[in-house]
Amino acid sequence: MYENHKLCLDLKPKEICLVVEQYHEGEIERKYHLHISKHRLSETSLQYLLQALVLKFENNEPLTIVRSFLNDRGKNPSAHNFNWHVTYPEPGVLRKYCGGDTSAWADQVVLPSSFRK
Repeated sequence: MYENHKLCLDLKPKEICLVVEQYHEGEIERKYHLHISKHRLSETSLQYLLQALVLKFENNEPLTIVRSFLNDRGKNPSAHNFNWHVTYPEPGVLRKYCGGDTSAWADQVVLPSSFRK
């Protein structure tokens, strides 16, 4: 039920833990890790932030950024679609993933009564 994968031991109930990792030549490297207050980010802003973090570390090309905002109604340039996943790394915590070889995720406590009991 819970994935128990790469848990941040410093996560607190009123924070969001942001992480970016990148797979390259068989190795996974952590590129970024930051804790921010939950009240500082809306759900929509969090989605755009995760996408921006993936783009920052994946590819600094302006066309990739433009493609990430395009819909699929045309072929040139093609749209850059993000893979999204939602998991539960531990009781009371929700994780939202974005990306592929470069992944960004945000962990936040959604059920404080179950968190680290």
